[in-house]
Amino acid sequence: MTVSTPPGIGIAHIVDFALRRDPDKTAVIDDLGEITFGEVDRQADGLARSFRDEGVRPGDRVAIILPNCIPFIVTEVAALRCGTVKVPLNIRFHINEVIYALGDCRPTILICDEAYGRTLAGRRAEISSLKAIYVVGDSVPGTLDWRRIVTSGARERKRDLYQPNDPILIRYTGGTTGRPKGIVHTEMSYVNTVLDCIRELSIRGDDVALHLGHLSHGLNFMWPAFFSVGARQVLRERFDPKGVLEDFARHRITYVYMVPTMVQRLLKEDDGSADVSSLRTFLYASAPMPVPILREAIRRFGNILLQVYTLSECPVITTILAPSEHVEKETSAGTRLGSCGRPILTMEMQLLDDDGREVAFGEVGEIAVRSINNMAEYWNLPEQTAETLVDGWVRTGDMACQDEEGFYYLVDRKKDVIITGAFNVYPKEVEDVLYLHPAVAQCAAVGVPDKEWGEIIKAFVVLHSEQVATAEELIELCKANLASYKKPRQVVFVESLPLSPVGKVMRRALRDS
Repeated sequence: MTVSTPPGIGIAHIVDFALRRDPDKTAVIDDLGEITFGEVDRQADGLARSFRDEGVRPGDRVAIILPNCIPFIVTEVAALRCGTVKVPLNIRFHINEVIYALGDCRPTILICDEAYGRTLAGRRAEISSLKAIYVVGDSVPGTLDWRRIVTSGARERKRDLYQPNDPILIRYTGGTTGRPKGIVHTEMSYVNTVLDCIRELSIRGDDVALHLGHLSHGLNFMWPAFFSVGARQVLRERFDPKGVLEDFARHRITYVYMVPTMVQRLLKEDDGSADVSSLRTFLYASAPMPVPILREAIRRFGNILLQVYTLSECPVITTILAPSEHVEKETSAGTRLGSCGRPILTMEMQLLDDDGREVAFGEVGEIAVRSINNMAEYWNLPEQTAETLVDGWVRTGDMACQDEEGFYYLVDRKKDVIITGAFNVYPKEVEDVLYLHPAVAQCAAVGVPDKEWGEIIKAFVVLHSEQVATAEELIELCKANLASYKKPRQVVFVESLPLSPVGKVMRRALRDS
């Protein structure tokens, strides 16, 4: 007798699960309205039928350039029902980055807002693969009306299913280090990432999630997790601290995710009167949280903060620091509040030296990750794929060390290490000391060329409003807490730091300035 293992749960099953169980429940709320699970089902069916009428076949790319909105979710459901490769692009990309990405992935269909529709209509000849452009908004000549199609009443129950190793997603990086790279994920890696989210975040059907990041980034893996269990999701296109505090109370938010700069702005806006009692999970990620800000957040919101470390090549929860692990404890690697946690069940991690060997305990090494969630490749970039994906391990470029209990502590990006007078200095260790000064709101340290030392450390500092500090004060603070060669030799006060579309400081822009 031959016994075979049946196929696992595919993305079609995951997305359809709540549609069948809770058709009349509100699924998504955005800046303009709300939609039930049943209406998502009906609209996605009509859109999927239109896609097929326009010649879309399984494996074709479907590009999406939309703000955080209901049409984004409906379009993704339709794309998944056609077995296509979805290509969500950040609406804050420069038009030249968008044109590059579209030329690289060669989509059959593009769905965008009215502004992009008008801009791209004049450059359509540069994207020869396109068979149709759908516009959400006022009509644009030569394009299809997205809203008319989804409300036409057309239904098509067909599902084009993926095989486990079929591509399902191409996610383009922000392009802060050059041309955007298309990170390819298969159905297998995508589904396992979604299931990781449900398990590690303990997502429930009665959750109400507030999404402030963009659906083209990490939330592209997370919205199906909330959707599948029947949770309600509130989408916001712009981060407005006052509006967030109002949303907490109005929608009884149980889950929210922010980058550290958002947390800092929220705390500044908050006077303590907002009702935050419904919050169950406050997740922060994308960049290390300054410990003083983290302590303030815990005092305000309680012991519900949860940190994840991840990157697009091995999403979306690589390590996790649970609320119960946010404790005041000094370790061999520093305060536990400065840790990004430990790997989750589906992740293996190593710290490697430049020769690919594991470093000794306590030493700094490059994080390498092996997981079923790992990317398959960079689209059309075999050499860069080979550099990053080595023997099944993703070389992240992130430097870290471990403490005696196996918790990881991010040190910095490998490419951001400053070499001054033959000594290596990690920007984060300088920044951590600068944050000890009560007037410092944000800061970033970079290396700039110097004839004598090779590089010297230059710090860019944003001060809290109505607070003052001098360059001399901050340099002396660093001298008192660090080896002398690690102190900044220049301190520049600025109004703000340049941030990528996902909230990370763009050090290259600071170095170039």
